[in-house]
Amino acid sequence: MKRKSIITLLLLVCLALPALAQMVSNNNDDEVNKVDQSATKAYRPGEVIVKFKEASRVKMRSNAKGKFATAGVSQVDQVFNLLGVSEADQLMPLTGKQVSRRKMRSYSGDEVKDRDMSGLFRLRMSATAATTVEQAVAELKKLDEVEYAEPNYLVFAMADNSAVYTAEPLYDQQWGPAAINLPQLWDMPLLEDAKRPIIAILDTGIDIEHPDLAANIWTNAAEASGAEGEDDDNNGFADDVHGWDFINQTAKIADYNGHGTHCAGIAAAVGNNGIGIAGANPDAYIMPITIMQSDGTGDVATIIKGIDYATANGAEFLSMSFGGYAYSIAEEQALAKAYSKATLVAAAGNDGVSIYYSPWFTGTPDYIAHFFLLLLHLCWV
Repeated sequence: MKRKSIITLLLLVCLALPALAQMVSNNNDDEVNKVDQSATKAYRPGEVIVKFKEASRVKMRSNAKGKFATAGVSQVDQVFNLLGVSEADQLMPLTGKQVSRRKMRSYSGDEVKDRDMSGLFRLRMSATAATTVEQAVAELKKLDEVEYAEPNYLVFAMADNSAVYTAEPLYDQQWGPAAINLPQLWDMPLLEDAKRPIIAILDTGIDIEHPDLAANIWTNAAEASGAEGEDDDNNGFADDVHGWDFINQTAKIADYNGHGTHCAGIAAAVGNNGIGIAGANPDAYIMPITIMQSDGTGDVATIIKGIDYATANGAEFLSMSFGGYAYSIAEEQALAKAYSKATLVAAAGNDGVSIYYSPWFTGTPDYIAHFFLLLLHLCWV
């Protein structure tokens, strides 16, 4: 009788959850861009990501104007000509060839494999090409030289919470630090040989002159001390003194959205300076890497280039506050490579929708759905 009463109560609560979920959904401001369900697997028109096998004979070459010329394999060139390929952009030129031989495992215990990613490219088709992205992917998959091909899927910036030192003026407005016991961590003494970690913020850019961030912005010493207009450290990016903007292909860092600046402050805003907030680690360096457009959208290919730059330049943490709606093999493999060198931090990006299919939990945050499903299961056992 007691079990039946508990189950009845749970069923009543679950039946009421859609109304609660609707309220949560209506006030969900996690996304910078609200994405219509029809665009959940959107991609860049005229762009495809392709990875050639490690044993492939493909050697991409460009002409004097930097446009694609040949892949060096007649069969591949024939397909490229058919698709109207005009550009072939290598996505991981800095770290792609470097492969860690040590065994790595994720927090779930699964093995994480570091692969040779030097054969990963973004292909752009000319505007006059009649081939669709789906057709291009299908044709590329037929080639013996190709490991996989996929659309260049879109991703969307996601929001986070703020963290501050207790001495900062806005601390009373923050709940994050106490929730994860940051004040206790801040009170612990630093190790004598502790170095300042580097956090790469892969986002919409950063206001590097912001008064609560400027002192913690990462500086590429080799470029800062070199000649203007030259690539002094030979990493392929001239004058990248404070990072790189992969949207505009420039070393001039700015943020025309605000999301990246917001995330940089959460991670490493200056502490105890009497201005605004302080980051989770106020002693960390912030490496600005712009991979999202000012409207808060981005794509897998550009993100991979940012990941490559971050790990090649010594970032120990990669902050990626964005999410998408499509699975990308290329993105997973690029992150696996970065995992051998850095800690990866990403937004949950679940849109407040349950991962469990049930009419009871439609639109319900998955932690609520999970909790009630667990209770229901225990009641039946």
